[in-house]
Amino acid sequence: MRTTLKISGQLIFYLLLALFVILIFFGVASRFTGGNPELFGQRMLVVLSGSMEPKIHTGSVIFDNPNVQISSLKVGDIITFKPPTDPNILITHRIYRIVKQNGQEGFMTKGDANAVQDGWIVPVNNVIATYDHVTIPYLGYYLEFIRTKMGLAMVLIVPGAFLIISQIISLRKTLRKDSSDKKKTVEIKPEA
Repeated sequence: MRTTLKISGQLIFYLLLALFVILIFFGVASRFTGGNPELFGQRMLVVLSGSMEPKIHTGSVIFDNPNVQISSLKVGDIITFKPPTDPNILITHRIYRIVKQNGQEGFMTKGDANAVQDGWIVPVNNVIATYDHVTIPYLGYYLEFIRTKMGLAMVLIVPGAFLIISQIISLRKTLRKDSSDKKKTVEIKPEA
C-alpha cells in the first residue's frame, strides 16, 4: 500500500513538473518572441474577445495553420487576418462572403457572436492563417499574464520555490529515517 502511494506521489510530482516546464516554455516563448509561440508548425493565438463565441471562447488559445492556400478558402472557413484598418492586430473571424473589389479577390468576415459583418473587405494578402479547430480553454489568460513583468517573475519564482520546498521536505524525511534507523541498530552491552 505504501509503495503504491509513494509511486503515485512521485508520478503526480513529475506530471506537475512537466506541466510547469511546458507552461514556462509557452510563457517565456510568448514573452520573448513578442508574438505567438509555435508548436509543431501551428501558431498559437490568444483569443481576446468573445466575437467567435460559442465556437471559440474568450481567453482560449487557438492553433492556426500558417500555410494558407487562398484558393481553397470558402464561405464558412475561419481565418486569422490583419484588418485593413490596423495591420498591427490580428482578428480571427469566419468568412461571410467572397467578393471581388477592383479586380482583386477579398473576404467579407463576421464574428459568430456579432450581429453584423465586419466593416471591411479583407484582401487575400492580409490572411495569415486558417483556424485548425484546436482550442485550449483558459490558457490565453495565462499567456497574457506572462507577458507582464510580474507574470514572468511569478512563473519563474513560484515553480522554483515549489521544487525547492518539495526537495527540502523529501530530504528531511530521509534524514529522519536514517536517524531512526541508527538508533535502532545501536546496542548497549551490559557491563559484567
